Amino acid sequence: MELRDSIALVTGAGRGIGHAIAVALAREGAHVGLMGLSAGHLQAVEKEIGPLGTRCVVLPGDVSDEGSVSRCVAFAEQKLGPIDILVNNAGVYAHGPVDKLDALVFDHTIAVNLRGPFLMARAVLPGMKNRRRGHIVNIASTAGRRGFAGGAAYCASKFGLAGLSEAMLHDVRGHDVRVTCILPSTVATDMSRRGDFLKNPEKAMRPDDVAQAVVAVLRLDARVLATTLELWQTNP
Repeated sequence: MELRDSIALVTGAGRGIGHAIAVALAREGAHVGLMGLSAGHLQAVEKEIGPLGTRCVVLPGDVSDEGSVSRCVAFAEQKLGPIDILVNNAGVYAHGPVDKLDALVFDHTIAVNLRGPFLMARAVLPGMKNRRRGHIVNIASTAGRRGFAGGAAYCASKFGLAGLSEAMLHDVRGHDVRVTCILPSTVATDMSRRGDFLKNPEKAMRPDDVAQAVVAVLRLDARVLATTLELWQTNP
């Protein structure tokens, strides 16, 4: 896909991987909708994108709320144009063994990490299918391939996102719409630090590394589809 003058919407765009992806897309000439919970964080990213010469819009909203998703997508398309690229990046992490995990915490993790991408995709796919143009990138995790102790809620949500991505791909590929699931291992973000995943921060992947992978996948010719991509640090 030609990224210059395309319209992208990135969730969880205020910090970490989402921030890096939004800036990387703007550097490629895309106009970017920034969706996230914190208007302050989104506005800081907007200021960073401003000098790059592309249009940008701040979309404070909750991906797990159907009404919020509808409002944000409608506003983005009103201000920027029809969505060509959706990057489902927003996510939360909760740690705890199944027998000690609060059901509300489990539900919230599933709501943000799995229901959110479903709602976002459902909102943009009719337009993409009608235009026969579009690419949805779901940022999952290697925790969507391999479980670990204490990761019940997170792994369930990311395994679910990987499955959602695969099913969605078969729903839309006949309409020339692409779906890619990217599964990074540990990335040096605030969430990883809170979860105590960064055993060697100097060797860990950076948000910019994931952003480069997203841009590379999006830039593939429209006849080519990357279905899944796992990203690992070279030397743990």
